[in-house]
Amino acid sequence: MPISMRSVYVITGLLVLVVLVSTGAYFGVFGSLLHLSAAEQTLLFTVINLIATVIFALVATINMLESKKVRGEMVRPHLALEPAFFEYDMKTGDIVGFTCLNLLNGGTVARDVEIDFCCSGKCTALYAASVGTNDRVQIWNGRFSELGSNVTTKVRYKNMFDKSLEEVFTINIDSIRKANRKFVPVLNSANAK
Repeated sequence: MPISMRSVYVITGLLVLVVLVSTGAYFGVFGSLLHLSAAEQTLLFTVINLIATVIFALVATINMLESKKVRGEMVRPHLALEPAFFEYDMKTGDIVGFTCLNLLNGGTVARDVEIDFCCSGKCTALYAASVGTNDRVQIWNGRFSELGSNVTTKVRYKNMFDKSLEEVFTINIDSIRKANRKFVPVLNSANAK
């Protein structure tokens, strides 16, 4: 897990404090600063400034790297599987499955999208030139029983900077059944009233 920026600043501040206290203790617990010659005081303050400059450069470098991560996350497509068109049990009214599976993009445009959809031991290779923000690509439709026990979708695509990325999505239908979980529909907040 990456260290948060707040932790970096706290650690850096403590490090600066330790360095300053150590330097002061080395030169006689700050008391002898008054008795140093001008050349010695200049050397001491030069060392302290050098240490502070190195620490600030370190903080700036870490901040730059974190900014680069955030910028990369902002231009990354955010893909997810979206079941749709649910099958209901007529007696209980519960959702027992779905008849359509979409690949949804909630981020920036994904280009040159290659989709490998596998279920019931069969794989289908699909392609989309691009998937824009809030676009859906239908990757499967049929009866829910045709999906089998596990669904795997591997997606390879490029972001807006032409960087190749890959994600794998799975739906373990057996584990959902064993845990007695019920499917619930996800409503689009723009359409909900």
